[in-house]
Amino acid sequence: MRYIAFLLFFIPLTASAQTGAVRGTTTDASTQEALVGVNVLAQGTTQGSATSLDGSFRIDGLAAGTYRLEFRYLGYEAFVQTDVVVRTGRTTVVNVSLREAVLQGDGVTVTAGYYQKNDTELTSVASFSSEEIRRAPGAGQEVTRVLMALPSVASRGEESQDMFVRGGSPMENAFYIDGVLIPNAQHFATSNGSSYGPIGMINTMFIEDIDFFTGGFSAAYGDRASSVSNIRYREGNRDRRGGIVGLNMSGGTAVLEGPWAGQQGAWFFSARRSYLDLIANAINAGGAPRFGDVQGKVTLDLNPRHTLSVLSLNGWSSFVQDVEDAREEGTDEYFDINNRQHTVGLTWRALWRNNGYSNTAVSYSQRHRDLLSRLTESDARLLDESLQSRYVALRNVNFYQAHARLKLEFGAELVAEHGSFEYAQDPFVHRTGFEQPGFARDLSLRSVRTSAFASAITHPLPRLHVTLGLRGDFDSLNEDAYLSPRLAASYQLTERLSLNASTGIFRQAVPLYITSQDPDNESLPHFRAHHYIVGLHYLLTPDTRVTLEAYAKEYRNIPQLVANNPLADPGYLLDNRGEYTGGLESDGEAYARGMELMLQKKLAEKIYGMASASVFRSRYADYQGVWRNRAFDTRTQFSAVGGYKPNNTWELSIRWSYSGGRPYTPIDVEQSLARNTEIIASDRFHEERLPAYHSLYLRADRRFMFRQANVVTYLSLWNAYNRSNVEDRYWNFNLQQVDDATLFSLLPIFGLEVEF
Repeated sequence: MRYIAFLLFFIPLTASAQTGAVRGTTTDASTQEALVGVNVLAQGTTQGSATSLDGSFRIDGLAAGTYRLEFRYLGYEAFVQTDVVVRTGRTTVVNVSLREAVLQGDGVTVTAGYYQKNDTELTSVASFSSEEIRRAPGAGQEVTRVLMALPSVASRGEESQDMFVRGGSPMENAFYIDGVLIPNAQHFATSNGSSYGPIGMINTMFIEDIDFFTGGFSAAYGDRASSVSNIRYREGNRDRRGGIVGLNMSGGTAVLEGPWAGQQGAWFFSARRSYLDLIANAINAGGAPRFGDVQGKVTLDLNPRHTLSVLSLNGWSSFVQDVEDAREEGTDEYFDINNRQHTVGLTWRALWRNNGYSNTAVSYSQRHRDLLSRLTESDARLLDESLQSRYVALRNVNFYQAHARLKLEFGAELVAEHGSFEYAQDPFVHRTGFEQPGFARDLSLRSVRTSAFASAITHPLPRLHVTLGLRGDFDSLNEDAYLSPRLAASYQLTERLSLNASTGIFRQAVPLYITSQDPDNESLPHFRAHHYIVGLHYLLTPDTRVTLEAYAKEYRNIPQLVANNPLADPGYLLDNRGEYTGGLESDGEAYARGMELMLQKKLAEKIYGMASASVFRSRYADYQGVWRNRAFDTRTQFSAVGGYKPNNTWELSIRWSYSGGRPYTPIDVEQSLARNTEIIASDRFHEERLPAYHSLYLRADRRFMFRQANVVTYLSLWNAYNRSNVEDRYWNFNLQQVDDATLFSLLPIFGLEVEF
């Protein structure tokens, strides 16, 4: 493998004269109607095209390389799409929606912009293209690790998929692909929505783009209190059959795709298999993690105004740590975890008569999790569980343009969830030093959550943009109904500077896994977060933007342990990884407040990058009313990502990430020695901090354009200066002392993609 990597990096480019093509469609962002006569130019060349009656365009004969496509149309904002990679003998698809220009007139110079505003999401949104995700250093082509470079996101480190968005827990994040709800987007997932592993279900080879909303999102999204990831998968290749073979840190990938129904449709199919079990020792995995997934998408144009697509994601993962591994590391438990999950969804897009469109998605999802965790010394069952969840989801979203200054977004949702929960536990000494009684439970729960929502998007003044929304929800389990108003506004102070603000109520149902642990939990209301956001967006240049935002999130009705709980555990329930809780109350409170600064530069010439910084606090009141730090109240974060692309064959990139010390509870050494198990100092819960986390990532990409294939290779160094980052502290049974659990050391990663 080393010799293959060496040859691919340094053999000469043998097909530099080869050419490819770009095709796509251009539509109105409000109605999705085709725009006819849009001028499309490949910047830096004389080659271009104009869109036809169906909004389509095609530019042939482009030399292989990376381009910027400029779109111009009278009455609309000009836009530049960056990172358009043209490969030899292939057609790259670029679909663009243009927004009507609000500020235009005589003497106004219209400059093509690299950023587009979202009509319904006016604050706290970040967008990434497929190429930006692929090349991100330190991301390993994983969506969540790309998002972890944003100032809004705290993480456990690159060994985990967990995202803590503005103080929220991983269970507060929603994922949609083509409008289809994905109940869990992670391999190695826990019952409570967090993850024990670094790999996600989402195959980034298929992502066309992603919009990530970190707060203040519109009434179209509910049942999540922190963030929404709105992902669009591309279509398969409508021109010819082909495929991709890939190898990266997560494993091997095979992709096949092609047209069908006379190019009225397209399909793709992929299969992935990990080799993490082979490098477990190198990444300090502490066991043998394995995963695999199969996914695909079929698209069919019924006619020019109606399109159907079927999406399927199927995955499995397992993580085994045997008793010998646990004893070697000095940990108190060993385990065997197995997860299976799949989602199949049908999406129907229908265009109306010149004034709107609708997207309807119906899906079925299933998750199955088996876990057996035993104590290393006594072999008692710490937890033995078999959980199964089934979801049927229906989502309909409609957009209607009433007139030039008023647009409406409205729709409805239904999620029917059925959970089967079987778990048991032997008596053991809890981390607080109290005896945890044994228990067993076997039951099923059903919940039907229905919602309706509507938003009015208006321009009452030429420079003022306002979105007013309302969402109504009903839950059959607790028989409660809720109203959640939302408001967002943006005022264009100057041509380059805008002032943006949003507020609203965001509610989320208590997960059925938590509800199932006591009959009284079924009456728990949805917990809520009230968002307050204000910020400035300033365009330094057409390709460089600065964003400054301040936010506050006030949580109420948080489920928490009762005041007389026998374990005296002051932990924050939504931050844990699925421990048994028993009966709960719903009077918990929490907050997150902070300020974020982000500088983003698109690839206009040879340099791109993003720098972000944030300061924040995230705290909660425990069952005694004592305010404590949340688990990921790191207080400060900084990230810098940049790249240099000197030509069409080489690309160099770098990322440095810093995060303040995470709160932790000191271990009571005297009690741990006496009881021969880890006992925490509960009276000092989350009062101390781990060392700060920081790490450097380096990456070099090399492209090869051959006549029959296109090859991308990269070599990346994770934790390049080999810092020993501490993830947690634990009681080491071998050494009979407190020890550090560290993240991975210096890790070289080779990646390869061959497109044929």
